[in-house]
Amino acid sequence: MLGKDTIAATATPFGMAGIGIIRMSGPDALAITRRVFCPSGGKCEWKSHHLYHGDIVAADGETILDEVLISFMAGPRSFTGEDVVEINCHGNPNIIHAILALLQTAGCRPARPGEFSERAFLNNRFDLSQAEALAAMISAKSAKAFALGLAQLKGSLGREIEDLRSLIVEALSGLEAAIDFSEDTAEDSLPETPPQIDQALERMQKLLASYRSARAYTEGIHVIITGKPNVGKSSLLNALTGRKKAIVTDIPGTTRDLITDTIDINGIPVHLMDTAGIREPQNLIEQEGISLVWENLALADVIVVMLDVSKPLTDEDKMIINANQSTNTMVAINKIDLPHALEREIIEQLFSAGTRILEISAKSGTGLPALKQAVMDLSVGTEPESNGGKMILHLRHKLALEAACKNIQHAKESLAGGLSGEFAAFDLREALNHLDEITGRKINDEILDKIFSSFCIGK
Repeated sequence: MLGKDTIAATATPFGMAGIGIIRMSGPDALAITRRVFCPSGGKCEWKSHHLYHGDIVAADGETILDEVLISFMAGPRSFTGEDVVEINCHGNPNIIHAILALLQTAGCRPARPGEFSERAFLNNRFDLSQAEALAAMISAKSAKAFALGLAQLKGSLGREIEDLRSLIVEALSGLEAAIDFSEDTAEDSLPETPPQIDQALERMQKLLASYRSARAYTEGIHVIITGKPNVGKSSLLNALTGRKKAIVTDIPGTTRDLITDTIDINGIPVHLMDTAGIREPQNLIEQEGISLVWENLALADVIVVMLDVSKPLTDEDKMIINANQSTNTMVAINKIDLPHALEREIIEQLFSAGTRILEISAKSGTGLPALKQAVMDLSVGTEPESNGGKMILHLRHKLALEAACKNIQHAKESLAGGLSGEFAAFDLREALNHLDEITGRKINDEILDKIFSSFCIGK
């Protein structure tokens, strides 16, 4: 499905740089290049996958815009599957704008965001999961996130989806054969559950379980530090970041707004948020700050409830504890370098069984390595390498896979409940449709446009 027109865009970020790259793709890419390019040797053979040196000349045929290197890649052996030309010019924005304007005058149009990748997908250069992996690589916030994107660009997820698809197709074929046989023989025997159904379901559930870890590597972990005033929240933020990010005083209510910073733990971006101390607000500003705390607690991947071991529990402490009893909550008992006025056993009784309780000193750094590890334990889980890159990186994939799992579970229940095999066959076909949404075998134009519009211009 080759594009009917030719598109052009900058493939490198705008700004001063040694080199800037302008990419063209489409049926007239080479013809347009010939109109604006004057080769050093006087003529070009224009062999595919070769570099050519020369000048870009303005429409007047005399003004040289820049000295460039041009690479030509004939379709279908190119990124988009079409004829592609890349102009390597000097990275001055004025030069790049001038060349782009000249190319448009010569017969091409500006590319939409992600249009090169969209053409590559439509021309079967890669599947949709690989296209999304390419975007994930570009926006990766850590080395591990980049490695995951690269593995999926190489087809790791696409191959796993195709394997799952094959299992469901085998199950569906066997089921339909059993249905046809029962109709021919007028028997009432019900078809057995094909073993491929259980195999596919198990692998899909394992793939779904990877989403939480993959999201941590690609988007980072959001950690909120909460507690009453003066328990050491700002001191903990400063200790973890290694710099004075938040003001620390003995005056309650010093932190009014949300203070954020990002650190790296085991290659994962961890977004820390210091919050206003939760108590009865003393003024309108503090009230607004405390309201922001409650709003953001619901969105956190990990909640660190801080308590001051040097003072007895207060009603404010108990209110915060009662409001944070989720599985992603951990407790940091701070100021252990001071005399203790709070028993650990009392704290353990107030939290649900299994809640991680750590003793730290934000001032001296005691217990901070264990706190960092606890954050990882609560949010990451399986290392991506153990799955060979077969992980769910995008919410769209997760939702499609969940829907496919639900269809397969319905098929199992239909067969176990003695319903006609047609019901199970219908659910298996629906599961295939949902898997096809991930790779793009079956997807509507509206979703496709939404996916590629989020890509960079020039990619």
